[in-house]
Amino acid sequence: MKTTKKTSSARRSASPSGQGKGARRSAVAPGDPQRPDRRQDILASAEFLFAERGYAAVSVRDIAARAGVPVALVGYYFGRKPELLATVFAHRQANLDERISRIREIGARGPGAGRVEEIVAAWAEPVVRLHGSASGDSFSLLVARTAWDPGPEATEIIERFYDPLVRAFLEAMAVALPDCPQDRLLWAYEYAVGALLMYVADKRIERLSEGRATAGDPGLFDDFVRFVTAGLNAMCGCAPPRSMECRA
Repeated sequence: MKTTKKTSSARRSASPSGQGKGARRSAVAPGDPQRPDRRQDILASAEFLFAERGYAAVSVRDIAARAGVPVALVGYYFGRKPELLATVFAHRQANLDERISRIREIGARGPGAGRVEEIVAAWAEPVVRLHGSASGDSFSLLVARTAWDPGPEATEIIERFYDPLVRAFLEAMAVALPDCPQDRLLWAYEYAVGALLMYVADKRIERLSEGRATAGDPGLFDDFVRFVTAGLNAMCGCAPPRSMECRA
């Protein structure tokens, strides 16, 4: 009987502190949560796989395997898969904040020559710059996939992170183009988003050009700005869609 008591006592002493009777045992090894590189590895793995395969086609196990971490560690840091997707976008919040801030600054100047082009440049330049960074390619593709994904998780991401950007863009453009109906501005924005996502995320241009062109080429940024600016001016400064003759 004495041996049994000693064994039970030793087991209690060997258990982690705070995991006594009634405590919930963590599935994560005690030392793992303190490794910040693992958290970043998980985030980078999720961003890459969500971008390459789409949100629905990626499991938490896939993300853990690519990051080289236990599956339990993904949940420890980020919770469920929808929360991990949101964290990937929150990690890029500074880029979105910069776009909104620059757009609002230009809108606050009031109407003026070249305002439309300035707003378009402020809206698009941080995206093109991010695309040129180490992981920017993956995030650009992820944004495109999320924008076109009809699932509830993707819809929630777009509403949470990108609707404020849309509102800032429309408010600034309403100042730059005061005679343009709101609905036409909104459609112009939708067309512009499509152009931007194709510019930075669609690598088909590389195949069609036989390697002469590169998706997201910053050297073509001025062309992109001119293209979108012309579209906005055409929609808001011309007669209804059936006529392409600009008003005097």
